[in-house]
Amino acid sequence: MNLIDCSYFYVGPLQVMNARQVDDLDNNAAEVQECITAYIERYQSDFLLKMTGKDLAAEVTAYLAARGEDEDYTDEAMETLCQQLRPSFAHYVYFKLVGDVNQNMTITGLVKLKSANENQPPRQRMVKVWNDMVELNKQFVAWAEMSDYDVYYDVEMITPINQFNL
Repeated sequence: MNLIDCSYFYVGPLQVMNARQVDDLDNNAAEVQECITAYIERYQSDFLLKMTGKDLAAEVTAYLAARGEDEDYTDEAMETLCQQLRPSFAHYVYFKLVGDVNQNMTITGLVKLKSANENQPPRQRMVKVWNDMVELNKQFVAWAEMSDYDVYYDVEMITPINQFNL
């Protein structure tokens, strides 16, 4: 089981075009969900390690695995911790996704994807999403400290950026 699912990207500030329920036959929802799920799976352990530290990340991962095996299993403390991490992780996944999906890798290098719609560079959107995530991460750290969790976070995760990456 993952910390989040594709529903975080259906509507709102993290919306991804054509990210909808798979049973919606009017679009390529299955392919979009597959792509998003791959990013969630790829970056979940990285995010947990950067936001909670090695020990707590292992506990969260074990809890999610247990929930995946038995949907009725619940640890209230772990579920509360996961609830606190989910919005921030959704921003992290979106940041990684937006940075990658406007390019295709070929043997001769990176190629910008062709689109019927005019594409804008994602830099400004990525900066906003990252900085929103930073604020959520700061709130998580304050909550974790008040809740007596022993979190070790990477300072990068609470450092805002600008479009020049300065």
